[in-house]
Amino acid sequence: MIQKNILKSKLSLRERTQRDLAKALGLSEVSTNKKVNGTIKFSLNEVKKIKEYLNLTNDEVVEIFLV
Repeated sequence: MIQKNILKSKLSLRERTQRDLAKALGLSEVSTNKKVNGTIKFSLNEVKKIKEYLNLTNDEVVEIFLV
């Protein structure tokens, strides 16, 4: 299950919003919100894009998406 609070804090620390994330992923804001809140899962490709977009470490990716 996604750790939405951690993902939201990483966005905030980098002064980015879910709207910015949606644009970076090429998704609608509604779809992105559902994924951030765990209603729908992120694809592996989307996780890779988020890792690059937010400059996350491998440990951070595991903490957010796999724990």
